[in-house]
Amino acid sequence: MLTDMQAIVLAAGKSTRFNTGNTKLIEKVCGQEILLYPLSVLQELSIPTTLVVGFQKAKIKSAVEKKYSDAITYLEQEEINGTASALRVLQSHFQSSHILVMKADVPLINTGIIESLYEQHTATGAAVSFVTAHNGDPSGFSYSRVVKKGAQITVRKAHELSKTEMQDLCCVNAGIYIFSRSFLEKELGKIKQNKSTNEYHISDLINVATDQGYTVTTTTVPFDHIRGVNTHQELWAMEQIKRSQLIKYWMDRGVRFSSAHTVQMDLDVTIGAGTFIGCSVHLLSGTKIGTGCTISPFTILEKSDVGNNTTVHPHSIIRNASIGANSEIGPFAHVQQESTIGDNCAIGNFVETKRVTIGNNSKAKHLSYLGDAIIGSNVNIGAGAITCNYDGKKKHTTSIKDNVFIGTNTSLVAPVTIEQNAFTAAGSVITQNVPEHTLAIGRARQVNKEQYQNNTAPQKEIDSSKESLSFIGAYKTHNDSSTTDQ
Repeated sequence: MLTDMQAIVLAAGKSTRFNTGNTKLIEKVCGQEILLYPLSVLQELSIPTTLVVGFQKAKIKSAVEKKYSDAITYLEQEEINGTASALRVLQSHFQSSHILVMKADVPLINTGIIESLYEQHTATGAAVSFVTAHNGDPSGFSYSRVVKKGAQITVRKAHELSKTEMQDLCCVNAGIYIFSRSFLEKELGKIKQNKSTNEYHISDLINVATDQGYTVTTTTVPFDHIRGVNTHQELWAMEQIKRSQLIKYWMDRGVRFSSAHTVQMDLDVTIGAGTFIGCSVHLLSGTKIGTGCTISPFTILEKSDVGNNTTVHPHSIIRNASIGANSEIGPFAHVQQESTIGDNCAIGNFVETKRVTIGNNSKAKHLSYLGDAIIGSNVNIGAGAITCNYDGKKKHTTSIKDNVFIGTNTSLVAPVTIEQNAFTAAGSVITQNVPEHTLAIGRARQVNKEQYQNNTAPQKEIDSSKESLSFIGAYKTHNDSSTTDQ
């Protein structure tokens, strides 16, 4: 149990190495903003949290408040001149005996890291405890290097080390600290401004603690768990790791991925056992897939539910929709915007639905547009049938009751109702309600004009004044005996 501790999360930086002009903290990793990952860990541990904001504070607050409307407090760092400067701003707000300070760009952190650091800190009575990781690549200039000589622990910036020292040192400071409040109140003012950056760095507090004889402890964790994000390359690497974790999680629960490295998968996705996920599928936030389903290649699902034993054929897009059990969708179907498809349904090739409810056992298998419609059970929608829902100013609803047969290329001009057990003839334009057990025919009567082409085709006149074109002599045939070789 983590008691008498508060957290300070540093989110005021300008993200200059990201080269977008925007804060990196609102970039998404597997569908969730970077800074929400560490905040989620702190909320899970019930640690009171203050978020230090500065650059693009409105965007950061907007992203946080979508998930944590009241749980996070904010403090603005008006002058962004280093991480230790943020602590000075917050010093009057210290309320707990232990102060956890961490960066906001560590989306792979977990609760175990914070718990382990706290246990080490309290067990040793340390003034400073911080997380380290082994990284054999000395080019990671975004991390300060940890130098241990016996009981002495110091931290140095990468640019301060020689090439030989860089090669020898593989332990980095993750930027996750727990300080005793009494230590900060006594020693925070002793940090000197860095001459090369004109900033005050929290990592210098470790050197101050060592110089003053305080106890300093470290907890070592895998490097992947404390990776930061400063460039798009690091963001890409981070997302590959997080996505691999998610896919492995679902593999362990009975989901098969045919080509896992091509699948795009967000954090907020659930998949039932026995489901097959094809290559290049996008499973985006808010998607729930039942058991025994088949999600075929190049399909996109977002904020949608898919019932048990349903098959989604290739190249289908399903957004903000609900699909029932034992149904078939696609290929090349587009099910979107509050569409609800029942059980045992078929939404086939190049069919688009929008704001439509379709009952059980209904089918629309080819080339249809169904928008703003309420469709009952056991309905057959013929190829090319559409609901004409828009009059240029507003949308209107089409109602199709149970057991209706809609003929091929029928246009249903809303608002209109087709009652139970009714039929529409192929090629009809339906503008009026159709009663039960009725065949509606809304097309012009066919008239055949016999010999129409022969009577109307213009006769070609031959102009005798023009010399006719002849190919005689253009080439020699084998049977031509009238010519001789020269």
